[in-house]
Amino acid sequence: MHFHCEIVIPPTMDIEAAVTAVMKPFDANPDEESEDDSTHNAFWDFWVIGGRWAGHKLLAKYDEAKIDAFYKWLRTEEFTVSAVRSGKQQLSPESQIPKVDAKWNEMFPSAEFIPCPLFQHSNNQFGEGLSSTLPQDVSRLSEVLPGLRCSRVIFAKPSYDSETKELTGPLKAAWMICEEQWNGCNHMKVDWDGTFADALEKYRESLKMYREEYAAQVAPQDNWLVVTVDYHS
Repeated sequence: MHFHCEIVIPPTMDIEAAVTAVMKPFDANPDEESEDDSTHNAFWDFWVIGGRWAGHKLLAKYDEAKIDAFYKWLRTEEFTVSAVRSGKQQLSPESQIPKVDAKWNEMFPSAEFIPCPLFQHSNNQFGEGLSSTLPQDVSRLSEVLPGLRCSRVIFAKPSYDSETKELTGPLKAAWMICEEQWNGCNHMKVDWDGTFADALEKYRESLKMYREEYAAQVAPQDNWLVVTVDYHS
């Protein structure tokens, strides 16, 4: 199954490399170059930035009544979709796409023309790097709506560098929360309401046990980035 993850990272120009570093320890695929084949913490065998969840944060910014009005227009105009679904629905025949995109941008205008994020043609869900994204898939922390829902949230931090003796090493997961957790026997629900705001609050609460100087270095700031990740498990 495909799940929705949001990863919070410090500002960086190489977003793909940052996300790769954070996700690597949780890879379920055997590493032929490593002597350690342990995957007990693994939760994914494939991931991509954006993917099936591209546009999710963008959609969260729009009024639900207006989204419903757009769906009503689609039904009134009798648009059709493919009977086979893998991720987002796919308009079929594809000749319908220009009209749907035009209506979307009419109802939800923005600085740039955006393909309707509700449908598969809006992005390449298996694209590499940022080629699978839509606007807001990589956004600032200050731009994320508190009610945003997802399956998992990871807060990253720079690792300790033994040479500089500071937190200047590669990024690593500092704190993570998910809907369910495997306890070795069965999956159990986690005390989390599924919103980004609750995850952020719980992480900030956990930092209170650390020294003030350390907590200040790893606490997410408004300019930190929140990256939408589609992972398969």
